[in-house]
Amino acid sequence: MPRFSLETALKVRKRLEKFYQKALADEVQAEQQYKEKLELMSSALDVHNKDLDDAKENGLTISQLILGGHFQQRIEQQMELIEYQLKEQQEVVDLKRHELTLATQKKRVLEILKDKENKKYIDEMERLERLEADEIAQNYRRHAKI
Repeated sequence: MPRFSLETALKVRKRLEKFYQKALADEVQAEQQYKEKLELMSSALDVHNKDLDDAKENGLTISQLILGGHFQQRIEQQMELIEYQLKEQQEVVDLKRHELTLATQKKRVLEILKDKENKKYIDEMERLERLEADEIAQNYRRHAKI
């Protein structure tokens, strides 16, 4: 079979697709880390609120209430920051996913062209084999009549 004329381009597209897959995986992992941080802070805030409720029942000093308020405020600010970072990370993931989709489409176009070129070559070889077989059959009949 002849070498595909765009084989180099196809190899480059395959490498690009793998590169984009890895980049997407890295970004998804970073997104997951932001989600885990957010869950951790949310659970810390829940524990704090539960502890605060327990302290209210058992007696609560003003200093404990002030410290609890500052802690809650700081956690909420951190959560807002992480939510913002998570939103940005999700946009990056969407962009990487789009890049991967485009790279896959471009690679697929070259694969289709390669398949068509191979089919064209095979069809031509079969046509030449049929012509050769027809010629052999005609020669056999000529010699058989003689």
